[in-house]
Amino acid sequence: MNEFMLIYKGGDPDWMANTTELDMAKSMEKWGQWMAQLEATQQLVSGGSPLDYSGKRLSNDKVETDIAAAEFKELVSGYSIIRANNINDATTLAKSCPIFDYPGVEVEIRQIMCTDNS
Repeated sequence: MNEFMLIYKGGDPDWMANTTELDMAKSMEKWGQWMAQLEATQQLVSGGSPLDYSGKRLSNDKVETDIAAAEFKELVSGYSIIRANNINDATTLAKSCPIFDYPGVEVEIRQIMCTDNS
């Protein structure tokens, strides 16, 4: 099997601050069920983590800039790493991800290039 990174992009940067405890618990339960299902089929490598929407960007010449609020839809907001036979199977798994319960998100699916050092 190959490994793929699901890169979660966009979403509402204020969702965590503005959601109720009940809605947060429901959301976490869905994520837990999804990851448990992947784990049971040995397709979960890493559940990943959500990322803060603030940050810095460095250009090739080391110029530092703050990530602008206008770019939220393009920002990576989290990730997971899964196992699948190919990109099509990884895409099918990604379609069941609870990230799609949130408005304004998309998932980028990228194969992780592995090198064999043996």
